[in-house]
Amino acid sequence: MLDLVEIGKLIRQRRKTLNMTIEELAEQSKSSTSLISLIERGRLDNIKIQKLNDIAVALNLTIEDFFLLPDLQDPAVLDLINYLTDLEPAQRHEVAELLLRLVTL
Repeated sequence: MLDLVEIGKLIRQRRKTLNMTIEELAEQSKSSTSLISLIERGRLDNIKIQKLNDIAVALNLTIEDFFLLPDLQDPAVLDLINYLTDLEPAQRHEVAELLLRLVTL
């Protein structure tokens, strides 16, 4: 089930992390400011996947990021996941090992 309340929270959090106004997000995602506001406040009952994708792209996210477990939707965690995803498998493994060593010091 699509949880638009949680998606709205993620959108607002990510927008603020990027120091982006609602107006800037609306412009970059070809949306209205009222739509972005409704989404962020959890007041929307449904949304087209294409529009959600447009918003994700404007926020440097992927559509998949909206469907992760809520604990993984922190902007810094999403940036790390997306960074790791873009690496070649061998590089991803090496970076993951280094990060794990670092956090267990």
